[in-house]
Formats: sequence, structure tokens, C-alpha cells
Amino acid sequence: MARERSPRLRLVFLALGGLAAACGPSPRAPSRPATSSQRPSGLAVATSPTASTPRPLILCPGVSAETTPDRGWFALGTSAPPSSATPAPSPGVVSPSAGPGATPSAVYDAEGRLVVAWAAAPGVRLRRLEGGRFQDLPPISAQNVGGFGAVMLARDSAGRVLVYFFEDTRARVHRIEGNTVVDLSPKTPPPARVFSIPGPPRIVACPALIQPIAPAQLAVDGEGRPMVAWAEAGIGAMRAVVHRWTGAAWVTWSFPGIGPIDDCAPHTKSVTLTPDPKGHPYITFRDKRAISVLAWTGSAFTTESSLLPEHDAIYMSDPWLAFGPKNVHWKAWNEQITGNGGLRYRVHVWRSDEKGSREAKQPADRPLFGQILAFAGGARPRIAVLDTSGTRSELRVVAWENDTPVELTGDPGAADFPPARSHGSPSVALPEGSAPPAVVYRGGNEIAARIWSAGAYHAPGGAAEPEDGLGRGVAEGIAPALAMRGGKIAVAWLVDGAKRTIVVRRWTGCAWETAPELPLEPGRPGSGLRPAITIDAEGRVLLVFSTSAGGAMVVARWGGRSWELLHVPRNGAAPGGHHAGQALAFGVEMDGSGAPVVAWADRANGKLGLSRHLEQGQDFRLISSDHAPVYITPAMTTDGAGRPVVGMLDWKDRSAFVGYTRRLEGDRFVDLPPWTSAATPNSGFPPERFDLAAGPSGEVALAFRWNPAEAPYVALFKGSSWTTLSAPGAAGAGDAPGPGGSPAITFDKAGGLRLAYADRASGEVLVKRFVGGAWSTNEAGATPGDSVSQSEGASVDPAIAASDEAVCVAWSEREGGEGRVLLRCRRYEH
Repeated sequence: MARERSPRLRLVFLALGGLAAACGPSPRAPSRPATSSQRPSGLAVATSPTASTPRPLILCPGVSAETTPDRGWFALGTSAPPSSATPAPSPGVVSPSAGPGATPSAVYDAEGRLVVAWAAAPGVRLRRLEGGRFQDLPPISAQNVGGFGAVMLARDSAGRVLVYFFEDTRARVHRIEGNTVVDLSPKTPPPARVFSIPGPPRIVACPALIQPIAPAQLAVDGEGRPMVAWAEAGIGAMRAVVHRWTGAAWVTWSFPGIGPIDDCAPHTKSVTLTPDPKGHPYITFRDKRAISVLAWTGSAFTTESSLLPEHDAIYMSDPWLAFGPKNVHWKAWNEQITGNGGLRYRVHVWRSDEKGSREAKQPADRPLFGQILAFAGGARPRIAVLDTSGTRSELRVVAWENDTPVELTGDPGAADFPPARSHGSPSVALPEGSAPPAVVYRGGNEIAARIWSAGAYHAPGGAAEPEDGLGRGVAEGIAPALAMRGGKIAVAWLVDGAKRTIVVRRWTGCAWETAPELPLEPGRPGSGLRPAITIDAEGRVLLVFSTSAGGAMVVARWGGRSWELLHVPRNGAAPGGHHAGQALAFGVEMDGSGAPVVAWADRANGKLGLSRHLEQGQDFRLISSDHAPVYITPAMTTDGAGRPVVGMLDWKDRSAFVGYTRRLEGDRFVDLPPWTSAATPNSGFPPERFDLAAGPSGEVALAFRWNPAEAPYVALFKGSSWTTLSAPGAAGAGDAPGPGGSPAITFDKAGGLRLAYADRASGEVLVKRFVGGAWSTNEAGATPGDSVSQSEGASVDPAIAASDEAVCVAWSEREGGEGRVLLRCRRYEH
């Protein structure tokens, strides 16, 4: 649904001071403290011409001194206001809505431009990268793209891009000529594929399994005319069938005897059809463990080579075939083996010439493991391999120059595209001439491209995300972490899945920086647990997370270069000591002396504790711990005096909630009076997202959601007692929060309590402000249609933080099977 946008949101730019002189374009990163409270800050922002007290404006180099209205929410690092319309795709997006079934194919044309094709009703879409953005080429109309193969791209002998696919069983071939697409397809389909087994009927008992039909192979000769091949059952043996279009009619060749018939699965036999540089067809197939190549001599197919490799594999894939100069052949295939505690795909590459066949050398330090995505010959054969058997996915492209392997995609730490994301049938365009390796992949309904440059895969044009987005891949149901200090902002989020990791980004005052990938040898982050972050006075991001192995904690610090590990699990130890059991990190803050303090909960032994980092010893010392019933993850913040405050939630006698809050004074906890809710009937919903905040004058607040159909609980401690500001079924003064999820709280510099939550009715992130004893009725971002998120997507799991001049909210939006993280800020009123 489209939403009207308030003219107050005509925002242009927010410049956050501190590091404005040393910024430039950079990467992204994760982080999250369990809560964020007001901290001393030098946040410099653009000044409204109507502001009562002018303030100096610190701008980044090259940014014009435009002004920003006080009341609007806007994204950092963009000169345009957020829009409720569908955002223009970033340069790296080939198609924002291709559909989950679209499988992209990519190739470089003779001018070094990346061309991408995919099936999209009613036919085939084509886009070409020009001027840093993907531009449309004329689409190809077709009723049913697929048949026995996907859309494929190739280059003919003149370097022109050919598009070929099946429309049902009809072979379709098009050629891209400039900005036009020319149809070269025969007007009649090739002869029908035979699915019956000739000969007398057989009595065979076969398991009741669905056997997929091996796809037909489509290729083109040097003149752009199609050739079609498949394997079918002949009399007593499988045979390869090849049909070639002469320009006037289909001519059929066949070669019997490519292996015995599997009576239970005769149509699963695969052949590979590959034209040599002159356009002559070659058939490659696997017969049990042997790889055979059949060459067309002009009148018949003859066996060109047969290879029986020695191996100990569990499974062997169908082979790939490529051609080098002087009739040199290159073969590649996968073998499935056991290793690293699971199954791995080992890659074999063989060279064959008039002297025989021999295995090509592997990179000495890192042999190739993974699934082959692309294989090409020429003066130097190239292979693309996606390795998912390690701790993270890695796309490697290797070339052989004078039989010596050369890694084209650099070191393993930079080869993600992007990290821990579902790649969805990636297609690799191998380098042609000086062109770099490129990968095109589908994530959800989006098709995106990344091109290798400067040691990593980057979106063409330099922008991988929309202007108001920080990154993608956030784990569903886990809010990002947000911290602010001294004009700097840090955001972190958990990327879940098989390659679980944490992304950390930092705003320096004029640009977003992305932390390098975490060194996760001590263990990967545990699923379902938010990381915790804060920023110290020097702008360094501190990150704490619990690992998936036994709940051990890792503490790391990032100051702009590599990560520094301050604490790693050793012999099961955690900041709570060697007998801490499953220590789950839930907070990290800076105390009054500037030392990091980590809060942790030991669910196994029912303890809640704090540990302070000892800079000289590079370790943590236990400050204090108390026994406590830990039912949900506790919360942590820091008050105006730099004292860490921790809190937890209990359900007393299963009839009411009780919030316990403790402030660290020196090396001991001092309890605040407990907060107790009204009697609460059992609705079957557990408490969610307990959050804590501390104000500039000693105030403490807590918030959590219990029933998604009701307003959240919010309570404020001021003076000596608690006041419940919001509760299910209770009417609050002013514009009180409504039903919603994942409440997050902070105090602004004036002592106003700000609550961010996902509004259940609108699916937007709203921010309410409690000040002067009531919820404000005149707050930007507090109502649907005038929300913080202002987005078509479902906005969930917000985090909120504040500093001297601004308040910021981060949240995630679901897009297909994944989410993206967004952040917007606003200045305080004056």
C-alpha cells in the first residue's frame, strides 16, 4: 500500500562529527549492546534555519551545506529523503523482482560488458552493464521457457553474445547485435526425444522413486546455428543423439553404446555437448568411473579419449569439457569425499593433448574444493568453484598459465559475495581478456551482480545497497544492535544460516565503514542470540557474542583496521570463570573509567554477572555475580555517571512479571526496588525483548512485550519508585503505544524516554516519547503513515540509541527469505 509522506520529511543530510576529516567510502559491519542509553556525544548535525540557537555544522569533504529540518527522520549518508515508492535498484541489482524460479546466466561480450539473461514470463529478459548500471536490452518473447534446459549465454567465433534456450522442445537461438536482439531460431523444432525403451518388454522391480529426466544440451556452432543433444535408450544400450540445424533442415547424428541401460532410470543419463573453436560438436559422458570424449569427424562420432581416474570418491559428477589452442582439451569434474567432519566436493582438472592426459596442478597452498560453476578454455583455462565446506562460502576463480595455477580472486578472506547469503543458483562470467571475474546470483526475488576488484567482490558502480540500507542477511526475529557515542554510530547484526556470522558497520561522521570479517576460530556465533556492542571514547567498536559451542563468549575490538581479540574461550572459560557453565553474553558497556564491562548470564547455574576488562593483562576479571532465575536474556545499559546497570525479568508465581534492576557501584551491585506488573493471566505468550535504559539524571526504564495483540509493558523508575507507563489493556495518557512487538528504549538528552516498536496494525516502526508525565501527542515518527520506517516492507525488530544531538533507530525488513538492515536518525526539537 502506498503511503502519503509528510512535507516535514523533506530531509537532505545529517553529518555526524568527530571523524569527518578522515572519511571515505568503506564496507559494513555488525554489533549490538543489549541496550543503548544516553552517552556523552559531540554529535554535529545540519541546522534548520528556524532553529532558535544556531550551532556549528561539521560537514564531510565535498558535501554542500544544506540544512535539515528538525522534525524529520532520514538516512545517514544520503542527500535524498526516504521514499515510500519502490526504491530504484542499486547499481549491483540486475533485477529487483525476478521471481524465485529465475536462474540467471552471465557472460562478457566482446567489449567487456557483462550481459545477464534469465527467464521471466512471457519470455527471456536481458540486461547489459553499461556506465555502472544495468540497462535493458529488448526482451525475447516465448510462451514456455525451459523445456529441458535453462537460459544460456555464449559467444560465437566473432565475439557476439548468443542467447539460447528451449521453448518447450523447440530450440531458440538469438544474437545480440548492438542494442538489438536478432532471432536465429529454426522455424521447426528438432526431432522428438524418445522416452520408450526399444526391444522386448523387461520385467524389472524398481524402487518407487521419482527419477529426474536429464536435461537436453543446447549449443551453437561457429556460425550461430543450434545443435541439440541428449542421451536416450537404444537397442540394448544408451546412445547419444545429436541434431544440428543446417539453415534449412535438422540433420541427425547418433552414436550408440555410451553405456548400459539402467532399466529403472534410463532417462537420467547425461551427456555434455561442447563445440570446439571451429564449431564441431564433441560429446562427453561418464560411464561408471570412466570419462569418454567423442569427436565429430565430419561423418561420424569417434572416441577421441577415455580417462579412468584413480580416486576414492563416494560420488563422481558429470564432466565439463573446454578447449585450448592446438586441439588441447581440458576436462573438469567433482568428486564427493568425506573430510572436515562432513562431505566435501573435490575438484579435478585434466589436460589432454597429443602426448596423452595428465592432471593439472592444483594451487599449492589451497587445493580446490567445492562445486564447479563455470569452466572455460582458450589460451588459459579458467575454472570457478563455490566452496561451502568451510566456515564460510567462498567463490574461487583459478586460471592455468603455462600449466601453473594462478588464483584470480585473491585471498580467501575477501571472496564472499556477500557473506553467509543464500546464493540461489549463481552464474559466473569468467574473465575474457582484461575483464575481471563476475558472479550473478539470485537472493529471494532479486538478481544481483558482483565483480571482482581491489581484493573483493563489489557491486558494479560501487553501491551494494539502497541509500537507506546498511546491509542484508539479518537473521529473522533477531534485532540489530545499535550504539552511539561522540558523533559515531555502530550497528551490528547476526547473519544466520549454515555460515552464521556477524556484520558490523560504523558511521564516522560522513561515511559508513564496514569491519572486516571476524576471526571466528574460537567458534561461530550462537543462533538466536543478539551480539552486544558499544563504542569507546576513541571510536573503537567493542563486540561481544556467545558462540554456538557450549555458550562460550568472545570479546573483540575493532578500531578501523583488523579485529583485536580481547577474550576467547579457553578450556571452557568465560569472563565468569572456569566454572561459568553456559555463559551467554547480553551486554557490553564502558564504565566511568573507560574500561569495557561485559554482562553475562549463566543459565546452567542461574547466575547474573559482570566482568571488567584489564587492559594490561588482556583478559577479564570478574567483578560481581549473583544467583538469579534467568528465564529470558537480561539487559544492560550505562547511566549518566558511567555506572553499568543490569536488569532481568521474572514471572512471579506465574501470575505477574517482576523486573529486577541492579547498578554497579565500585565492585558491587546495589539493588534498585523491583518493579511488579499487575496480575497477568496466562495468554500462552512468553515475554519478548526485555530492554533497559538509564537517563541523564539517574532515571531507569524497562520495556518488553508479552502479548503481541496488546501494548508493550513500559515502566519508569524516577526518584524512589516505579511508574508503569504502558501495559496490556491499560489506557495511557497522550499518544500511548499500541499493540506491537520488540520494544526498544533509550533516553534523550532532555530526559525524555523514547520507545521504538514494530506497530502491529501498520507493519511500520513507530517511536513514542514520554516526557512531562505523558506520552507526547506531537512526535514525528509516532503514527502510521508518518512512521520512522516509511517503507513498503514489513518493518520489525527495532533498536534505538541517542546522543547529545540526535536519536537513531535501526531495524530490519523482510525481503523474501532474507532481510535487510536500515537506520534513520533525527535531530532533537529546540
